[in-house]
Amino acid sequence: MRPSAAVPQRVDARRNREAILRAADEAFSEDADVALDDVARRTGLGRATVYRHFPDRTALALAVAAHHLAALKTQVRGREPFRELLRSVLAMQARRRPLVRLFRELPERSRRRHADALVSLLRPALEAAQRDGTVRPDIEPADLALLFEMHEAALVPGLVTREPAERLVRVFLDGLAHHRNPAADTG
Repeated sequence: MRPSAAVPQRVDARRNREAILRAADEAFSEDADVALDDVARRTGLGRATVYRHFPDRTALALAVAAHHLAALKTQVRGREPFRELLRSVLAMQARRRPLVRLFRELPERSRRRHADALVSLLRPALEAAQRDGTVRPDIEPADLALLFEMHEAALVPGLVTREPAERLVRVFLDGLAHHRNPAADTG
């Protein structure tokens, strides 16, 4: 076998994996019971190809979440303001309800590990926003996990439509904002 013959397979494998992740992300925005067969159908790939990359729905969901985390990491590196980063996370949490529900079925230790990774990723931006005075100084990084839980609890299926959900995000973001009290500054 020629050495160059192996390279196209690797490129194809990466391209297939990306196609699977895109299709799965779309599917997880619609339903938590994503079947790998459905993902194969959406991508036009064979079942065996999908199963070769992801042995089950949980592995696929974890890969989709990791993909979103990597995209957020890019936003963080781009020095996007904390408020916008948090808005992105909360919007994804609202749009990907089925994926979030699947994560809630994971063992506590796994859920905690993923929450900690998200908070760790946001921590430098939070601290920078606190230093520049745009975020309250009394907010702790661990408070972000609590905020995500509160947001999750408020997104009751069938009760919260898009407009109230967007309003809730604004309330969260405004609640984190640092509002200087001029009277306190003079005293």
